Amino acid sequence: MRFTDSPVIELPVTGTVLSFEQDNGSMHVGTSVWPCSLVLVKFVERWLTPSSPDSPNPYSHLLNFSNKRAIELGSGCGPAGMGLSLLGLDILLTDIAPVMPALKRNIKRNKKLLRKAPKYAQLYWNNESQIRALGAQFDFVVAADVVYMEDSAVQLVDAMEALLAPDGVALLGYQLRSPEAHAVFWEKLRRVFPSIEKVPHEHLHPDYAYEETDVYIIKKQA
Repeated sequence: MRFTDSPVIELPVTGTVLSFEQDNGSMHVGTSVWPCSLVLVKFVERWLTPSSPDSPNPYSHLLNFSNKRAIELGSGCGPAGMGLSLLGLDILLTDIAPVMPALKRNIKRNKKLLRKAPKYAQLYWNNESQIRALGAQFDFVVAADVVYMEDSAVQLVDAMEALLAPDGVALLGYQLRSPEAHAVFWEKLRRVFPSIEKVPHEHLHPDYAYEETDVYIIKKQA
């Protein structure tokens, strides 16, 4: 698998092929499909099966989606959130107002393939009233390829902290986009979250493993 700027990106998940229309000419980066979203979904798909003596699963205790609620920060046009929804996660997709039409269009595009269409909401990471309006904290917070602006990096970590339940898990698909944003984000993230685990590359899906992309498992409890 190689990333492409094709107008439509396909993502096979558990025998179903989701498709996402993107607009690479838009001034909003959220209207394109970015590699980390695909890498993250395929990592989860690979390790979603229960562990057994014959097939040990190092992530089975983390990737338990039964009766769990999730939120995705910066859903863009929807591949990560809809892919995880197809894997059984009850997930709320969020992004800023200018990106919402692309997200809604792709939810409609894939609606017949999903077990149930995920809900969506507008969310600016620095808007405390919007965060409070989302209600209780979530078992999972998901984010993929969202660290590229220095002035929003701290806001992203603050939103993750506010929305993640004390015993919850954050799943982060990451690629370095801006050295300045990278430095600010990781300095803040390490101060807020005591447990940050980088998934070994050999544990990523072999067809969706890029040298530049990583998956992190982040928790409030060490």
